[in-house]
Amino acid sequence: MSRVLVTQPFDPSQLKGFQALLGPECDLGMVSSLDLKEFERLAQDAEVLLNIFRPIHDELLQLAPHVKFVQLLTVGYDQLDFKALARRQILAANAPGSNTEAVAEHTILFMLSLLKNYTQAEKSTRDNKWEAMNLIRAGIGDLSTATVGLVGFGDIGRAVARRLSGFGSQIFYTKPHRLDPAEEERLGVHYASLPDLLAASTIVSLHLPMSEQNYHMLNAERLALMRPDALVINTSRGKLIDEQALREALLQGKIAGAGLDVLEHEIAGGNIFADLPQVVVTPHISGSSQQAFRNTTSMSAKNIMRFLHGERPRYLVFDPAASLPTAGSQEASTEER
Repeated sequence: MSRVLVTQPFDPSQLKGFQALLGPECDLGMVSSLDLKEFERLAQDAEVLLNIFRPIHDELLQLAPHVKFVQLLTVGYDQLDFKALARRQILAANAPGSNTEAVAEHTILFMLSLLKNYTQAEKSTRDNKWEAMNLIRAGIGDLSTATVGLVGFGDIGRAVARRLSGFGSQIFYTKPHRLDPAEEERLGVHYASLPDLLAASTIVSLHLPMSEQNYHMLNAERLALMRPDALVINTSRGKLIDEQALREALLQGKIAGAGLDVLEHEIAGGNIFADLPQVVVTPHISGSSQQAFRNTTSMSAKNIMRFLHGERPRYLVFDPAASLPTAGSQEASTEER
C-alpha cells in the first residue's frame, strides 16, 4: 500500500473525502501540527507529499527519504524549493485552473466593496448609525465607469475580464506577449504597457505568479505612476507588493484604497493595514470556495494515482530531469492561488 502524507493540518471531513478519491490502495496520513519531529515520524515511508502552503525545502525533505512526488493543492508554487527538489530527484505538480472562477469572483467582490464603501457602510449600520450623507460625500463609485487594468492575463485575468465586460468597464491588460488583435476584440480588452496601464486605470488588479522577477513589482516608483483615485487589488501573492510603500501611498492620499486577499506575512498580527478604513483585507480565501476545493482535490487525487501507477503526472511545475521549473504554462494557466 502506497503512503501519501498531508504536510499540514487539514479538515478531517475533507481528508476523509480525499481518501475516498484515492481509494483503498493508498494510505493517507496527516500531520497534526507543523512540528518537524511529528513530520519525520510520519514521513518515513511516504512516497508522496500532499501540500498546501507549507514550505517544501531541504530541512523537510531530508526527513522524508522515500518521497518522489509532491502534489500541491494550490495553483501557486512559490512554496517549493526547486534546488532541494532537484537534489532528491523529486517531481512536483500543482492544480492549475482549479480555482479560477473563485478567485475571479473574489476580485470583483473587492472592486465593488471598495467602490461602494461597503465595509464602512455595513459597519456604520451595525453600530446602529445612519450615515448615508457622510458615505455619499466620501464618494460612491460605479464599476460601469471604471477603467480596470489587469496586470497579468492568464486564466484568472481573463475570467475577471469576462465578468467586468458585463458591468461595462473599460479593460486594459498587460502581459509579456500581446494577444492577437482579434482575440483582444473578442475579449473586449486593450493592451497597454505597465507604466501606461498604471497611469490610466482607476482599478489596478494583480494576476501574476510569484517569482524572483515579480518580487515587490508594485513598489513606490510604480505606485507613484497611479492616479490618486485609484484602487489596488491583489488576489495573487502578497510578495508582489511592497507593503510599506503601499501603506505610505495610502496615508499620503496618492492612491485611494486597496483590496488584499494576500499579504507578505500571513500570520496573526501581520496586517499592517488594519488601521486603514480604505483597505479591505481577507485571509487568503479567494481561491477556497467549495467548488474550487472539489476541483482541486479531484485533480490532485487523479494526479497522485497517475504517479503511483508509474505514469507521468500532469501539471508538473518541476521536473528534475529538466533541472528547471517546468513553467511553460505559468502565464497561461497557473496564475496565483
